[in-house]
This record gives sequence, C-alpha cells and structure tokens, in this order.
Amino acid sequence: MFFKNIFNKHKTTYSKTSGLSKIEYLEKYQIKKLFTLLHQAEELLEEFSLTNSDVQFLNFKNVFIEEIYELEGDNVADFTNIWNWFKPNREWSQFTEYNGIEIGSQIFTITNIWKLDDDFILGTKIWLENEFGVILDKKRNENFGIIRWDTPKEIDEEDWIGMFCTFKEMGGEILDQGHQFKYINDDGTLKKNAS
Repeated sequence: MFFKNIFNKHKTTYSKTSGLSKIEYLEKYQIKKLFTLLHQAEELLEEFSLTNSDVQFLNFKNVFIEEIYELEGDNVADFTNIWNWFKPNREWSQFTEYNGIEIGSQIFTITNIWKLDDDFILGTKIWLENEFGVILDKKRNENFGIIRWDTPKEIDEEDWIGMFCTFKEMGGEILDQGHQFKYINDDGTLKKNAS
C-alpha cells in the first residue's frame, strides 16, 4: 500500500493547525482548559513541596513548572512531555497518588486527544484505504509506527515510523478504539480462528 502511494505527487499540507484558525485550534484541543488544569497541578505540587523534600519529587516539580511556562510561550506547543508525565502510573500519579487522580485524568485525556492527532501511539487502531490496522509495540528511536494490518496473513506489517503526517495526508484516520478486528487481536497478533 505504501509504495504505490509514495510516488503520488501532491503537496504536503497536513499539520495539526492546517486549515484551523488560532481560536479553532485552541477550542479543538481544549488548550485554555489544559493550561488552567496545568496551573492547578502546579499549585498542587507547590503545596506538596511544603511537606515533601524528596529530591526526585522536587526535580519533577521544577521541570514540570518550567515546562508549563515554556509551553505558554510557544506558538504551537508540543505537549508530549506533559502527555508522558500524566500517563497512568507515570510521574504524576507516582508523586501525587490519590490527591492528583482527578486533575491528572483530565490532563491526560486532553493531551491524549492532542497526541493521537500528532503521532502514532502504541495500540492505536487506524484505517487507511479501506484497510484496518493497529500500531504495534515495535519502535525505532523511541517512535512507534509499525502497522499490523487486519488480514489473515501470518505477518502483514508496514513501517510508517516518522510518517504520521503522510499517513494523515493520504486519508489515514484514527479509529474508535472500540473497533473489532476480523483477523487480528487488539495487540496485532493473529486470532486463532483467522486462517
């Protein structure tokens, strides 16, 4: 599929902000709400730092706060670090435990929507040219993008690492994650009755 399309001659126009005004971008990705939540998270970390002198916690707090202010100054911000820190069982939940669950969940939800529209993410179900697939747990240079297509073949993988924009340009879409595959499991393994 990839090779028949790589030679199509059309201009690259996809980007996260393509065709969106600044206001539309802010609304689509809930950026104002995200920054409000990030500043609430900052306040929570400041409050915790009054009683928690753990070096790792204090380092995280300082890096987190610095990241917020850098993001506020960016024209088009990259929320990947925030997304990583707020994944379940990562830095945010480790340092805040039960006190940070609600705000952490909200921040992760918003940044996950942003990230899904920005890059391939492990386990994401996708569609391209009437074919369904899933992003496998295989990466190169910390980037995912190996797609396992939903076919009865023992191995049917395609390398799209680093080409998310091209994937979107060609009409690729992120599917509802409840989609049920015909031949493969959600992790990309072949179903037992697929042959």
